[in-house]
Amino acid sequence: MRIIDYYNYIATAACAFIGAAAVLIYKKGKNTDLDTDKKTADISAKTAHIILIGIILFAAALRLIGLGSVPAGLQQDEASLGYDAFAIAKYGVDRNGFAYPIYPITWGCGGGSPLMIYINVLTIKLFGTGVVKLRLLPAILGIATVYIFYLILKEITLSYKKSLFGAAFLALCPWHIILSRWSLDSNIMPFTLGLSVYLFILGIKTGKTYIYCLSAASYAVCMYSYGSATIVVPVHLLLISIYCLRKKIISIKQLFMAVLTFVIVFAPLLVFYAVNYLGLPEIVTDSFSFNKFTASRSDEVFLRLDSSLPGALWQNIRQLIITLTIGDNNEMLCHFIPGYATLFEFTFPITFLGIFLGDFWGKKDIVNKTSENMASENKERMEDTRKSESATDQDKRSAMDAVFVTLLISCVLLAIGIRSDVSRMVMIFLPLIYFLVKGVSFIWDRRAVGAYAVMTVIVLAAGLFIKDYFGGFNDRTSDLFMPGYGEAAKRAYEIAGDDTEIYSTYENLSAPFVLALYYTDYNPVKFADTVVYKDETDEFRVAESFGNFKFGLPEDYASYAGKDAVLILGSSELEAINGATDCTVENFGRYSVVYGSGE
Repeated sequence: MRIIDYYNYIATAACAFIGAAAVLIYKKGKNTDLDTDKKTADISAKTAHIILIGIILFAAALRLIGLGSVPAGLQQDEASLGYDAFAIAKYGVDRNGFAYPIYPITWGCGGGSPLMIYINVLTIKLFGTGVVKLRLLPAILGIATVYIFYLILKEITLSYKKSLFGAAFLALCPWHIILSRWSLDSNIMPFTLGLSVYLFILGIKTGKTYIYCLSAASYAVCMYSYGSATIVVPVHLLLISIYCLRKKIISIKQLFMAVLTFVIVFAPLLVFYAVNYLGLPEIVTDSFSFNKFTASRSDEVFLRLDSSLPGALWQNIRQLIITLTIGDNNEMLCHFIPGYATLFEFTFPITFLGIFLGDFWGKKDIVNKTSENMASENKERMEDTRKSESATDQDKRSAMDAVFVTLLISCVLLAIGIRSDVSRMVMIFLPLIYFLVKGVSFIWDRRAVGAYAVMTVIVLAAGLFIKDYFGGFNDRTSDLFMPGYGEAAKRAYEIAGDDTEIYSTYENLSAPFVLALYYTDYNPVKFADTVVYKDETDEFRVAESFGNFKFGLPEDYASYAGKDAVLILGSSELEAINGATDCTVENFGRYSVVYGSGE
């Protein structure tokens, strides 16, 4: 075993022990840390802002340094959404030939959600294409998410220290660092979701209708971010709306206006779903398109209602438990490093403590069962609250907590109902971090030293993760991000132009055609006219050729070396052309371009 594996065992035991000790202290009413002003007093706003700036800068460094080289190369879904964004930005059509599609169908069954593609359309118009430019969007939004999460926690906890801890943890946690450094469409979901939650919490705080409407609009934009949002967001909003109505946090009129706003923003996507699932005919114009998928992913994503259902449900529940605790080592390596689960393997005892605490923020008797022992600062705060604020303020704090409770419930329902992985469960991790903060805060209020011990364990693990990520992530993910192939395809096209045949290897590659499209800035109209797919009806259509590109080498490919063709070969295939005359070999890491010396 590695050092991190031993560390995880020790850290998990430590977190479980500290959490259990805090519960015992609470049960016995010996909350001594609540009795001492020095230990419970919050830091000043100025100090908090300075620390927050430091956290944001550190988060930015972890998300921006070496953005084009770690991960090295491009993953196929990155190249796919990047190419469709390029095609729409430069030609006004996607790679399937549809003008400004409301939902680009990319592979045929989707696989690239509209929001990421269309924001990249804007950045391409401004800055052009390239690996760093393609990844800059999730990196910047990842940094912004750290700040938004701080604002959310500040509204709920009323504590600078606890809010800073939450922001620092999000800045350091493996899931969010990895997610922010490559351009899968789901990778901007934490930002859109965090913004929506923050606006809703502001609506609860202020009671203003326009803020509820802004939140509704933001939640509707989430629906364009990733497919799982179409299940999680409506269930979450239904649950939290019922809760807020019962608590008189939101009025019927406010709810109506918010729903109307949501429907207006969501309407284009709703029409698209009607075209694909309710039999509405395609709407294809020169200005916009509501086109149909060429295949459905429902069988691949959703559970079947047949004899396999009980076993599939159990498998999903088991998968959910693993994800909520130690993390799944069977996940694709583009989402994690073995030994470093999404939120570290050892934090789950504290997270579960936060989940089972109930309304920790809203009820003063949970903060301290004996009010006479409360620190003077907290006494003044509670007295000021009773005098100056309305009688529903405690309900408002409870409603803010309920936002994350209902979001977690919605994510759990999704995870049970689909074949889940980290990208599909992307919406569950912000709630989990929230409950981790809640658990650490509970410990902090009982024994500050216990909370500091947990923080120390997290910081040490984060240091190990950062070392392993920047030192070894590329070695683990070379087959997923295919470094060197895109550059080789671009060079081959520069040499061959549109007339000479280009034969490409498939060695350690997945859907290499889409990397060739992105790196060469290939004309999407020409692609749509010439593409030949291996299977037009497949869930993920993969091209075997387009234009003068052929994917898959002929059996006698060595005889083409130096002749009227350009070859893209893997490192193991170069030996076959040894001795070939009149050819040039250009190396791009694991891939090489072979062409005639006269070209």
